[in-house]
Amino acid sequence: MNSLWSLPAIALAVPMYAVWRMRQPERRKPLENILSVPQPSVDDTTVPESAGRQTRVMQWISIGEFLSILTKGGNLVVLDLRANAQYAPLSVPTAFVLPVSLNEMDRVLEWLPGHWSVVFYGASNLSIFMIETSRFMDGSAPLYVLEGDLEEVA
Repeated sequence: MNSLWSLPAIALAVPMYAVWRMRQPERRKPLENILSVPQPSVDDTTVPESAGRQTRVMQWISIGEFLSILTKGGNLVVLDLRANAQYAPLSVPTAFVLPVSLNEMDRVLEWLPGHWSVVFYGASNLSIFMIETSRFMDGSAPLYVLEGDLEEVA
């Protein structure tokens, strides 16, 4: 019977102890006087050389801009990066379209000539990261990431 009286006493003591700890000013003082951590002297915008040395310019383009690039002609490859690219091929009559999975991305980027423009269709954030950090992106021709759905135009 005596042990039953200790339960309400404990239930009342715990919140009172918590309030007492929060109201102690000397307990908070060390937290307010914490010294700041010195920041490194390296600029945040600096990218190490090991992160890739892409020399091509990557641009995001709309479907209208893509169609105007197609009419100009030249060496152009469209890499179809959609998940269903193998089963639902994309047909662009004036360009070479190559369906590429993420597993094949590095080998395809190695194969691409530096003087050919490349349009990436259906690019995800992961595939864009793989392109930007690829060691095979040297060249002079621009890279394009197509925003929009070409199937709606066709």
